Amino acid sequence: LASLVLAGLITTPRAENFAGVASSQETEKQRETRLIEGAKKEGKVAYWDATSAREWEPVFKRFRQRYPFLVVEHWIASDAEVHQKITSEARAGVYNVDLAGVEIDVLSELKKSGLMKKYNWPNTTGWSPQYKDPEGYWIARHILCSVVTYNTNLVSSAEAPKSWEDLLDPKWRGTMSVDKDGGKWVLMLWGAWGKEKTVSYLKNLAKNNIALGAGVTARTEMVAAGAFKIDLRLNLHRVIEYQQKGAPLEWVGTDPILANASPMFMAERAPHPNAAMLFADWLTSLEGQQTYYDASGRLLPDSRVKSRMVEALKGQKIGLFPVEMAVHGNEADTIFREILAR
Repeated sequence: LASLVLAGLITTPRAENFAGVASSQETEKQRETRLIEGAKKEGKVAYWDATSAREWEPVFKRFRQRYPFLVVEHWIASDAEVHQKITSEARAGVYNVDLAGVEIDVLSELKKSGLMKKYNWPNTTGWSPQYKDPEGYWIARHILCSVVTYNTNLVSSAEAPKSWEDLLDPKWRGTMSVDKDGGKWVLMLWGAWGKEKTVSYLKNLAKNNIALGAGVTARTEMVAAGAFKIDLRLNLHRVIEYQQKGAPLEWVGTDPILANASPMFMAERAPHPNAAMLFADWLTSLEGQQTYYDASGRLLPDSRVKSRMVEALKGQKIGLFPVEMAVHGNEADTIFREILAR
């Protein structure tokens, strides 16, 4: 499975929607000037995803400082809601979204439906191929690392688990939690180990009576409060954030640490194509990437970003979830339910 390298995402509207057609000799500055000319007429860019306004508003603010003639409309909804709205509107001949961020399990359906646009994301040439679609349909807006985390008031560093195998020790029976919707976690293990080893491991893990919890933030707070000694799948960037606030949390450098890229794409019928490309290009620039990290604390695809996440992960083995594994999502949900959610 791929080890950690940092990389990028997006797609292109049809030439007739542009403020002119680019020539092969067009410079970066000329291209930006052309896009600005078209974007001024469009006036806004519409972005849909499930990420909180707290993370995105500082990003949008910096973007507006650079392009003050544009308004950013941010619709926040679950991946399923974003998928449903895009597809239902398209069936009605309505196109309101320029760019959207979704998780990998809905990407293939959107691609099959012809609702994702190919784009030559010009600022992502230095990104790892793991963080962008080879055909140009999507890039990773961030990389989510899931880590085993324990309460340091209840578990000493000496007795703390150091590996996935350590979690099978009967001494942890009844003290661990995980997301009640654990299909994606199962799929990530499957991507790292293969199906047979994953199923065998989960059957052994189930002997320790894993508690099922809802929501990563709620579970992070419950472990920090001592409701559980260990959680099997918390978001590393949030664990680091809580540590900085003094929470008694520590994460485990398992082999591997599980990770998945969270994709972003440009809509095939983007109503504001020039503004969409300006935002796509700026977000994938070093300025945009650093701004997004500063606002969110997440691991980003551009390896030049100054980041606590990069420092924390030095020397760790990262199992990046292969996008093509998403086709096994329903089967992974079933495995989780039958083994851990009984």
